Amino acid sequence: MNLAYMKHFLALGPQVEYGPDVHEHIGQVAKSMGCHKALIVTDPNLMKAGIVDKIARPLKAEGIDVEIFAEVNTEPTDLYIHNGVDFLKQTGADLLVGLGGGSAMDCAKCIGVMSENQGHIRDYEGSDSNFPNDKKVPLITLPTTSGSGAEIAGWAVITDTSRSYKMSLGSPYLEPDYALVDPVLTIDLPRQQTAYSGFDALSQAMEGMLSRRRTPVSLALGMYAVRIISENLPKAVKYGWDVEARSNMSIGSLMAGIVINTSGCIAVHSLAETMGGIYHAPHGLMVGLILPHILKFLLPGDQELLAQFAKALGANTTGCSVYEAAHLSVSRVNQLLAELEFPTLTEIGLKEQDIANISQLALGNACTADNPCDMTGEDFEAVLGNMLTDTRSST
Repeated sequence: MNLAYMKHFLALGPQVEYGPDVHEHIGQVAKSMGCHKALIVTDPNLMKAGIVDKIARPLKAEGIDVEIFAEVNTEPTDLYIHNGVDFLKQTGADLLVGLGGGSAMDCAKCIGVMSENQGHIRDYEGSDSNFPNDKKVPLITLPTTSGSGAEIAGWAVITDTSRSYKMSLGSPYLEPDYALVDPVLTIDLPRQQTAYSGFDALSQAMEGMLSRRRTPVSLALGMYAVRIISENLPKAVKYGWDVEARSNMSIGSLMAGIVINTSGCIAVHSLAETMGGIYHAPHGLMVGLILPHILKFLLPGDQELLAQFAKALGANTTGCSVYEAAHLSVSRVNQLLAELEFPTLTEIGLKEQDIANISQLALGNACTADNPCDMTGEDFEAVLGNMLTDTRSST
């Protein structure tokens, strides 16, 4: 795809502060916004770990009252959103703080927007969520994982509990106003969550570059993100206290977030969101397991780009043809999955009798429209069929 003659519209996201200990600036940022009461949307584990207190302290130091909504103890659901909207109105907070992984930050985004709009959040499902009104309460995000890119993206993934289905919602109204990306907040993230969230970031960088909405910006940032994430994810998983590895993961995740904010995701996320809702599995886990299968499906049409992926992933492509180098990108992803001890999709619960239903749901997912080539239900079924025989071969 030659981008030289294409027209592009870029949405690069909110103001961002990055670096160790920038979370301490939140009180000053909130005060500059003219806010008086903050509602922190988070999960109970961060309450127990003392991370919420670490964020509340600088807010209170600037005279800002703090309320806490800590119900986000799983992947975000419509119930959390509507309960959060009620709590926001009850407290009268004039600032939202999304603290946590993608789940908490996506909840905070949707709470803010739905507080100004009628109906159920499922009414706005889709890549162009038609919210009549923007949020009135500003939103500051602080990621405690390096993966979702939710700290800057105008996207949210919310489970509709009536269908056990993960909905994608996309709107400029969902974009945060300010992001504080502090690798120190990720130090205590457990090994498994580090691996899963890191693979989400890696996949987002690749998907944005493969998307039919790719831009020169997403290609440049995405390739750097692939390199820095693949180099540092194993270190961050094995040595969680390694501040350099954690910092590199934070910046890689931030760049991947910019990539999907400009170019969107593709069929990897279509399947991950669908299957994650059915099997109640973590989002990053599903993304990682599905990524090599979609890369393999796309090999015939995107060989040159996948060959560049292989180099960014650390593969030695010397003496390889373009096709051979492209195939190495699939091998390197599988090797990384094995190194980080990911299970297989059949171990997660994938069954042959589920394939037709998964295929139809994925076909209707908002991310499918950005796939570099059109995918039919039969294409999804073929990819899922290959997943049933996956033994994590790296060749």
